[in-house]
Amino acid sequence: MSSCGDKNHYVINGTVDTEMNGKTIYMFNIYGESADPVDSTVVADGGFTFQGTVEEPWMAMIGNAEMGVLPMVVVEPGTIVVTARSIGGTTLNDRLMAFNKSFDISDIQSQMDENISLYYNAPNAEERAAAEHVLDSLDSVSNARICEANWKLYHENEDNILGVKAMQEITLASSFNFHEFDSIVKAASPIVANNKFMQDKLNQLRAIESTSAGKHYVDIQGVDGKLSDLIDGKLALVDFYASWCGPCRNEIKDNLIPLWDKYQKKGLVIVGLNVWERGNAEARKAAHEKVMADLGITYPQLVDSTRTATDTYGVLGIPQIMLIGPDGTILARDLRGKDIEEAIIKALKK
Repeated sequence: MSSCGDKNHYVINGTVDTEMNGKTIYMFNIYGESADPVDSTVVADGGFTFQGTVEEPWMAMIGNAEMGVLPMVVVEPGTIVVTARSIGGTTLNDRLMAFNKSFDISDIQSQMDENISLYYNAPNAEERAAAEHVLDSLDSVSNARICEANWKLYHENEDNILGVKAMQEITLASSFNFHEFDSIVKAASPIVANNKFMQDKLNQLRAIESTSAGKHYVDIQGVDGKLSDLIDGKLALVDFYASWCGPCRNEIKDNLIPLWDKYQKKGLVIVGLNVWERGNAEARKAAHEKVMADLGITYPQLVDSTRTATDTYGVLGIPQIMLIGPDGTILARDLRGKDIEEAIIKALKK
C-alpha cells in the first residue's frame, strides 16, 4: 500500500513574488468537470507547495486573482518545479517546457494588439472595417502557426494529457466542421477522445451542423415570447449579441440599424437576440434596456430566458448573425459587414 502511494505521489514546488506572502493560491483542473479549485495553499517566503497522489496525469492551472496564473503544469508523479516563466522536473513537464520555448507568436500578437486598438478607436465604420480586415489576416497567420506547432506536439503525445492540450489548441485555431472533427475524435486515443473539452466541442459542431444553411431554424424561448412569434412567415435577420460586446455594438450601429430603416417596409424583420449577459436576471434586464437606449435600437428584441440559445445553435462567438427565410429555412449564418445586406438583397429577389 505504501509503495503504491509513493509511486503515484506528486509534489509541486513553486516560486512567486514575495508580495504574495500570506495569500492563498489555488490549483484548478483545466479539463475537469468542475470549475472549482481542486486544492489551495498559502504562500510563505515567496514559495508554495501542492502535493497529493495522481492516478493519471492531468493539466493544472495555478494562481489567484491578484497574481494571475502561472504556466500550465502537468500533475504527474514526481517533484515538479514551477515559476512565473518555467516548469520542469518530470517527463511531461520537461516536454511541455521544451514546447513552450520553441513556440513564439509574439510578433503576430504585438501587431494584433496594435490593430485591436485601431479597431476600437476607429472614428467611422470604414476605418473599423479596415482594422478588422487586418486583424482577420493576422489571425489567419497566427492560427496557421498554432496548428503547425500543436499538430507536432499532438503526434508526439497522442496517448497522454499533452495530446489533449495540443488538440484543444488545434481545435480553437481551426474551423473544423462536424464530420471532420468527428473523424479526429474517432481516430484519437481514449484519453483524448473522451476528454470533456473534446466531447463538448463535438456537441457544439453537431449543433452547428443541425442549424446550418438549408436547415429549418430551431425555436428559442425568450422572456416575453418565442422567436417564432416574431419571425414566422417573414424574412428575418437574427442577431445573437450582448450589451458588453464591442463588435456586437459596432455591428448594430454600422449595419443593423441602417438595414432596419432601409428594408423593414420591404418585408424584412430584424430580431436582436440578447445572450450571454452577465449577472442575475435583474442585472441582465438592466443591461439589455441600457444597450437599447444607448444605441437607439427600435427593431424587435428577444432575451434568451433559458440561456441555452447559443448552445442550440453551436454559437462560437458573438455577434452571430443569421438570415432566415419566410418558410423557416436558415439561408445564411456567420454574416458580418457588407455580407449582411448582400444576403438580404439576394433573398428579397427570390
